[in-house]
Amino acid sequence: MVSESTACGGRRLAFRMKVKGISMQLTPADVHNVAFSKPPIGKRGYNEDEVDQFLDLVEDTLSELLDENSELKSAVESNSTESRDAASSSAASAPSAGSSVDEGALRAEIESQVRSELEQSLRRDIEQKVRQNLEAEYEARLVEARKQAEADARARFESEKQSQPQQPAQAASSVPGTDSETGEATAETHMQAARVLSLAQEMADRLTNDARQESQSMLDEARTAANKTISDADESSKRTLADAESRSTSQLNDAKQKSDSMIAEARQKSEAMVADAKQKSETMISDATAQSEAQVRSAQEKADQLRSDAERKHAEIMTTVKKQQEALEARIEELRTFEREYRTRLKTFLESQLEDLNSRGSAAPAGQLESND
Repeated sequence: MVSESTACGGRRLAFRMKVKGISMQLTPADVHNVAFSKPPIGKRGYNEDEVDQFLDLVEDTLSELLDENSELKSAVESNSTESRDAASSSAASAPSAGSSVDEGALRAEIESQVRSELEQSLRRDIEQKVRQNLEAEYEARLVEARKQAEADARARFESEKQSQPQQPAQAASSVPGTDSETGEATAETHMQAARVLSLAQEMADRLTNDARQESQSMLDEARTAANKTISDADESSKRTLADAESRSTSQLNDAKQKSDSMIAEARQKSEAMVADAKQKSETMISDATAQSEAQVRSAQEKADQLRSDAERKHAEIMTTVKKQQEALEARIEELRTFEREYRTRLKTFLESQLEDLNSRGSAAPAGQLESND
């Protein structure tokens, strides 16, 4: 609010112009936060308390109007929302009636999806189990074959080593230029080891081929069992789908009947609610419009009256101020005349006093000379 009483007249005029400029878009915040320009120096406005009381009254009135208008809008929106919800519920329940059209395609799609998922799951499980079993058995047989080959090679090496004739140590030492027994035994040992390794490799290859053939036969048996399991699951899924089809058909028929009855009831309720809400909203809007227009006219009339009072009082005050100004100017002129006269009299008085002092000063030395003589 304005803190100086001199700004009240300008504030009323600015408020009136603001009301004329924005009409019903005026808000309580606009009235509360309106800023007014200060009047020129020497001019005074109206009573600040009266202006503030009037603006507070306008603010309260606008607040009531806006609150009432917001309540009306919320009531209309709630009615519109209820009608839209009723329409959407009826529209949502409507597609259930036509779901029987694509029932065959839906059933076939579900059956194919279930069958494919079941086949893939069974195939993955069976292949994983068969692979794990075959890998474990293959590793075990490979280790066993390696051990057996090493044992056979070791036994053959021992038997060949024992069957070779041993030369006497003296005959070997008496014949000069011949190789020692240790050198011949080492070369022959390398040859025997190479033969043993080749035999072990042949045996390992043979055992590996046998393991591969056996794993292939086991894989074929597992595939046969998987196909049998898949066929059993297919038959079970078909039976399940047939039962589900019969249940879904009965449920669809019941749902269709219920949805038809609910749609009819919802339409009746929504139409009645929409008509009632429309009538209430029109009545409330017309009442609110009439009240707001009446209050705006009343505020406009009060603002015009305040403006006319302000202009009249301003003219009276200006006349009084002008008269006071003329009286003050005459008084100032009188004071100036008095000043001039006072200065003249004071000057004359001072000059006379100076002449007296001068005359007394000249008389005093003459008396002193006569006394000295």
